[in-house]
Amino acid sequence: MSNNLQQIVYISSAERPFTESELNTMLCDIRSNNEALGITGMLLYKDGDFIQAIEGDEHVVSSLFEKICRDHRHYGIVEMMRKSLVERQFKDWSMGFHKLSHTDPRLDGFNRLFDDDPSTEINPGDALNLLLVFRE
Repeated sequence: MSNNLQQIVYISSAERPFTESELNTMLCDIRSNNEALGITGMLLYKDGDFIQAIEGDEHVVSSLFEKICRDHRHYGIVEMMRKSLVERQFKDWSMGFHKLSHTDPRLDGFNRLFDDDPSTEINPGDALNLLLVFRE
């Protein structure tokens, strides 16, 4: 295993909206798997859309992202950012999670990240910045 930390931030859409029970089951599985792999990160879910950051050893992160891309529960996966890290940005979270609502004031300025219009231009750094808002 290398000592090179890597982070991938991506967005995707759920194949269908998740129930609370499905979200909880998915999170338990993700957290258990991430702990075993040494992965940390943050996942945001809003109305069937996901924004996620995963970070850890570069080979493990790359392999995990390939697995995520094959997951039938979502589609339209767009890798927003892949970068090397000196230190983890979500080190306290095997997978932090927030289910967002339309009225959450922390979404101000970030709603376009959840826009289903393909012509909407998204700054890749905005996806990471939104994840960082929910880190605390």
